[in-house]
Amino acid sequence: MDYRLTATLLDSLGIALCVFDDKHRTVVWNQSFLRFFPEHDGHVHAGETYADNLRRFYRQRLAPEELIYLERHVADGVARHAAQTRPYVFQHRGRWLRVAAPAAANDGHRVRVWLELAESGVRTPTLAPAPPTDRQPSDALQMLEHAGDGASVQSGDGRIVFASDHFLAMYGLPTKTAAIGRTYTEVVHGLWEHARATPEHAARAEDIAAALNDSLHFAGAPFEVPLPGGRWVRVATSRMADGQTCAFHTDISSDKQRQNELRALTDQLREESQHDALTGLQNRRGLHAIVQALSGQPGPHALLFLDLDGFKAVNDAAGHGAGDQVLRQVAEVLRRSVRQADTLVRIGGDEFVVVLKSSDTHPALAVGDKIVQAIRQQAFSAEGATFHIGASVGVRIFSGHSDSPDVVLHDADVACYRAKRNGRGRVEVFGTGG
Repeated sequence: MDYRLTATLLDSLGIALCVFDDKHRTVVWNQSFLRFFPEHDGHVHAGETYADNLRRFYRQRLAPEELIYLERHVADGVARHAAQTRPYVFQHRGRWLRVAAPAAANDGHRVRVWLELAESGVRTPTLAPAPPTDRQPSDALQMLEHAGDGASVQSGDGRIVFASDHFLAMYGLPTKTAAIGRTYTEVVHGLWEHARATPEHAARAEDIAAALNDSLHFAGAPFEVPLPGGRWVRVATSRMADGQTCAFHTDISSDKQRQNELRALTDQLREESQHDALTGLQNRRGLHAIVQALSGQPGPHALLFLDLDGFKAVNDAAGHGAGDQVLRQVAEVLRRSVRQADTLVRIGGDEFVVVLKSSDTHPALAVGDKIVQAIRQQAFSAEGATFHIGASVGVRIFSGHSDSPDVVLHDADVACYRAKRNGRGRVEVFGTGG
């Protein structure tokens, strides 16, 4: 779809537009977009990612001491962009803007439009007096007082002019007077004041900054705030045309705890699914991802396929329990034979793989020889007996995405078979010799 006519039409109405494709890359924008966001003038270009667009946006907005959280703000902004279903409001360079982003069109493009609220002509009644008075609360405030969630109303400069009893309890404030006149940021920082030197605060510092320095300023886009003691609050704000902001605060601590427990369990299961239970090395499933990731990095890299020589005799003489003990000791020999950046994998049975990052043929041959010699010289003890075994190694050099992990593994296996056929206890490179 050609959005240029739409961009020109919206320009005539003073509405900014910027279109992004399904990869969050810039497609087209209009002059009103540059008027609202002059930091992009002369810099935005077709194909630019939304993340790069946001980096310019935040470099203009953030104070120097807040720039350490730039990438977090960019990530949160991209997430808002991808998940947005309803308009929200924020202030930029003195303008209050309402931004809408309808669901992706059939072509996968996402259209974002911005309208300056000062030009909308919308008016809504004031919810709370500023400054507060001793008169009876209005019907609207009485409704907020009895809302299921905590409720607060902020004036145009962000100071609290109303706080419900539930809000006070949630943030540990003794009376309404203790809340009135403070900003929400001051309330949250006040709660953390006595926990500022704790590990919990250090762990949540970025979340706090993301909520209070960024998310708080996008009215209509709910955000989450961490509080001391493992508590979390979700805040949903709505800005009125007169400048006041109404906010609802929901305790989501139990939900976050369940999410964290589920995430930890998922991470544990993923980790276990990619590791060999006997040796602790990576398993075949983890190998595929490792080779694929390295294929996208500057190379070459090497995959060594190792098959033990004479291992069957261990199982025959002392049983599979002894064989398992020997395999664990082989894994230790391999750990001592490679660099920390390299990866060790047990494929199954008595077959192992070593993945050498940034290694061509000669270093790979040297590592293969080192492994062969180390295993040949090692006396393996199991079930009160001592065993001597050997190893044959096949090497496959790979680089780029031309070959799949399965092909790389197969070729190294072929080279290993040739090493066994040519006398065992040796290293062969795939594609050389016969």
